[in-house]
Amino acid sequence: MRPVDVVELAEPEEVEVLEPEEDFEQFLLPVIHEMREDIAALTREHGRASVRNRSKLWEMDNMLIQIKTQVEASEESALNQLQSPGGGGDGRAARRGEKAEEKAQEVAKMAEMLVQLVRRLERSESS
Repeated sequence: MRPVDVVELAEPEEVEVLEPEEDFEQFLLPVIHEMREDIAALTREHGRASVRNRSKLWEMDNMLIQIKTQVEASEESALNQLQSPGGGGDGRAARRGEKAEEKAQEVAKMAEMLVQLVRRLERSESS
């Protein structure tokens, strides 16, 4: 490192001093405009995120309605089969068992779809 020369320190650099209006127009206005654009972009993105979340909630609500409808249909079917007059014996009981199994599989499938939807929602919220 070289030593600092006293002559160098004694001679200040000339700096152009702008009038406040020129300073405002040259430096502050562009920054203000850029900040406004950034705020507008953030506001638009916030609106889009809100719409995406509402859409996902709507999708989840529809999924829950489908599951509820399926469960109610299964309950009604089971009650109708129990209330219908007997007489079929073992064959009829076997068919009922098969139908109950099919309904259980359908409900399990709907529940799995709901779980997948919730996972997608959680992933999108974390990103």
